[in-house]
Amino acid sequence: MKDLIKKIFKSPIFRLVISIVLIYFAFKKVDISNLGRQLMGIDLWFIVVNVIFGLIFLLIMSYRWSLLLIKKPKIKDVFVFGKSSLMASFYGLFLPTIVGIDLLRWMMIHKKYPKISKSKLLGSIMLDRFIGLSTYMIIGLAFIFLAKSKGIDIPNLILLLVTGIVILCLAFYIFIVFFNVDKLFKIKFFKRFSKIAELVKKDNLKQIFKGIGMSLFTEAGWVLQIWFISWYFGANLSVLYILIFIPIISLILVLPISIAGFGAREQLYLFFFSQIGASSESILLTSAFTGILVIIISLIGGLVTLSSDFRKLKQKNKKE
Repeated sequence: MKDLIKKIFKSPIFRLVISIVLIYFAFKKVDISNLGRQLMGIDLWFIVVNVIFGLIFLLIMSYRWSLLLIKKPKIKDVFVFGKSSLMASFYGLFLPTIVGIDLLRWMMIHKKYPKISKSKLLGSIMLDRFIGLSTYMIIGLAFIFLAKSKGIDIPNLILLLVTGIVILCLAFYIFIVFFNVDKLFKIKFFKRFSKIAELVKKDNLKQIFKGIGMSLFTEAGWVLQIWFISWYFGANLSVLYILIFIPIISLILVLPISIAGFGAREQLYLFFFSQIGASSESILLTSAFTGILVIIISLIGGLVTLSSDFRKLKQKNKKE
């Protein structure tokens, strides 16, 4: 019975059904034909500018990831990591969990950098995700408390969840800064993860904190991009409220409950941003375009799968 439930929840059909149901309830009170006309009439320059911004942010995040494995990554290294992330984002439209996405990222990087052990490479993917998540959550928690002081409704369950995540994140950073991780990995159970330990040793802390700096930069850029999109569609969401709500929305969207976040994203945008007086139509336009933008960038990632590198990688895996 448990296996059946797992298969259902991981099924793309189930996620598609959930997306359709959530989209229906999100859009049922607005003029869908008018929304469709506005989305079809988006200026080309606006799409191009946002796609360029999205690709720049992806390259910055790729640089953050490469920092964990290469002391001084060159531009060509960043592009290799960027291609890997683009390819994974394309397949992420179809894969049910982030585990499969991370394995795809791992395959291409391992082919290009065979001297990096598989365990260390997988560890870098997890650490990179952790750095990004922890930065967003710490900033998000600060602004959640600010929102509470202004009387904005933030469910207590979300506050407790984000607070718990932030405490765990800070505990991790305190541990790697003030304690000798080598001692931990001398214990028999943890010895198998010794390669991963290299990522959080004292001499690699500088790389980690550079990564946190990259995360702060990309979050600032992401917030400004959402503000720009909301301005274009007339929602005019303030930077303050975007900083408050987007980390919460991003955390919830990590759960693989819908296709590319469609439906779930719209419901979350409506729940949070309607509290500050924005119209449902402008909120839904902002949310829908954000989702469409993710798909456009992911489809660009699909072009990576046509490259000679990816074809060679597929042939190598078939032989193995």
